[in-house]
Amino acid sequence: MTDSVKSKEGASAGTPAEGSMFLYQKPEYLDRAAHEKLGWSMPKAPYAFAAKIISIPLVISEIPSAQKFYPIVFSGFDNGQPLAVFSTEQGKNPFVSDDGIWESGYYIPAYLRRYPFATVQGESDKVAVVIDRASDGILENSDLPFFEDGSISKAAQSMVDFSVQYERDRKTTQDFMQTVLELGLLSEQRVGQSINGENKNFANYISINGDKLDALSSDQLTSLHEKRYLGYIYGQLFSQENWTKLIARIPAL
Repeated sequence: MTDSVKSKEGASAGTPAEGSMFLYQKPEYLDRAAHEKLGWSMPKAPYAFAAKIISIPLVISEIPSAQKFYPIVFSGFDNGQPLAVFSTEQGKNPFVSDDGIWESGYYIPAYLRRYPFATVQGESDKVAVVIDRASDGILENSDLPFFEDGSISKAAQSMVDFSVQYERDRKTTQDFMQTVLELGLLSEQRVGQSINGENKNFANYISINGDKLDALSSDQLTSLHEKRYLGYIYGQLFSQENWTKLIARIPAL
């Protein structure tokens, strides 16, 4: 579950974005010549595109909010990233209703809220804007056009700014992941439950290990505190309490 889109300098009208992005079916570089008549309208089923996913990437600034609702795990040891877990059952996100609505009162991760926009870093600190041309919300003659008077509209710019901030947060997240990896805080874990006398394994995952955290030296803890990482570490640990709630959502258990 990684994005591997590359920025392409001088992209022509309607140029498909190179590489791939999770959930983006037809990523294209936003271009005035190709997309001048297009805009954004909220679809009737705004999160239908996420109805079958069981997890989504998080940036660490989201951990305090996401940990209240979902178990947070890590996708790997090397080049890993935080993930909010929605289900242990493939193909069904229980937080998205049949009519594509996210369950009321539950945190919606930024990766999903920024859709169908995304940004990728190009050369010389330039940022390329990407849209998923396959999105049901991208229409002609929309009330929120992408361009006005030859320039990007205020509505579109706000969505681009949100995505740019997300990419900045991803860089901080990468530093966080490198830090916890170097400190040896990550370990493989599992969640299971006894059902009718039979032990059932629901998930194998990577998490921060509380015992390894307790074993850190005072200098190491001070360094984590100065980087403001301790709160995110404890938030990830606290989120593990949500496994029970998640498993309770599985039908016929």
